Amino acid sequence: MNALSGDGGLQAEREATYPPPYPEAWYVVARVEDLSDRPTQVRVAGNQVVLFRDRGRKVRAIGAYCPHMGANLADGVVRDGCVECPFHRWRIDGEGRVVHMPDGQRPEPRHRTRSWAVEELHGWVCVYHRHADLDPGPAPEPRYRPERLPEIEQGDLRFRGEYDAGPVHMHLLEFVENSVDFQHFAPVHGDLRVPWTNVRVPGMRLEHEATWRRDDREPHVSWFENSAKLAFRGKVIPGSGAVAVVRLEGPGGIIRFDFSLNARPGRLVMFQSHTPVAPLTQHVRFRWFGDSNVSKLQAAFIVGNWVSQWRQDIGIWERKIYQQKPLLSRGDGPVHQLRKWYSQFYPSARAGA
Repeated sequence: MNALSGDGGLQAEREATYPPPYPEAWYVVARVEDLSDRPTQVRVAGNQVVLFRDRGRKVRAIGAYCPHMGANLADGVVRDGCVECPFHRWRIDGEGRVVHMPDGQRPEPRHRTRSWAVEELHGWVCVYHRHADLDPGPAPEPRYRPERLPEIEQGDLRFRGEYDAGPVHMHLLEFVENSVDFQHFAPVHGDLRVPWTNVRVPGMRLEHEATWRRDDREPHVSWFENSAKLAFRGKVIPGSGAVAVVRLEGPGGIIRFDFSLNARPGRLVMFQSHTPVAPLTQHVRFRWFGDSNVSKLQAAFIVGNWVSQWRQDIGIWERKIYQQKPLLSRGDGPVHQLRKWYSQFYPSARAGA
């Protein structure tokens, strides 16, 4: 954490310039393998949530605190497909309903807590946050579901690695808006760096060509495409570089990268997730899959190169504010079009459009 992100007053000043911190979206909250036979507590969009598996082994998500006297349900046990409170042994099902009270009292409809829609996505557990989920009750139907890749589920693309980057002190909007900030690619991402490090490779540069567009069929999706070529001392190396086709799912909670290399065959798919755990704080995770032509070492090299470039943005994101009316120049990308698209994830607010 840098000095600015650690100062509560300056953080509050920065936060005041941004749209609300928790747009409506699917967010990754855990790995599937992190779940055990006991309730698992996670934090998402300012909420404490407990995950568990019901009788059908489906992952469920409910409020972490018992509606009776406020005990932490993560300290309880899973019994008969429900969470049993450690304090008074009330049992709560996956819809947030109290279904059993040991004193013999019959639960009433008001005896319940919040619940969230849940999806398992290629080894991740995701929950759907929406602004209507303020009152106790069953989780409303999400506006959309995260897209699954059949190639992963069928085994054509195999798991190649993962990386938990931990907290980054930024607003979720920054990553998405970064995709239309075409002018920052040369000064911020022009230097080639040793994968997974901040070390520059002498004489080597990356030349970027980027585009952004909204999806015509899925309103919650936009696409970013970046073609990067290697140049040595100002001359492009023929056949070098790679192309990344990026699917921005919702406001940036889940992003899918499809990498293709100019010099060799093979497909590498990487997922990057941002989970807002507090205002201006995202928990960032990476997970990637490759076909038989992509080894773990090659995959780690490609992903590591992206992570090195991504880290160059972090130092800026963590110290900037949000300009409601940016002074754009001719070479800037479609910033206003993106902000208008992004505003759909705030039912009662607009994201600076």
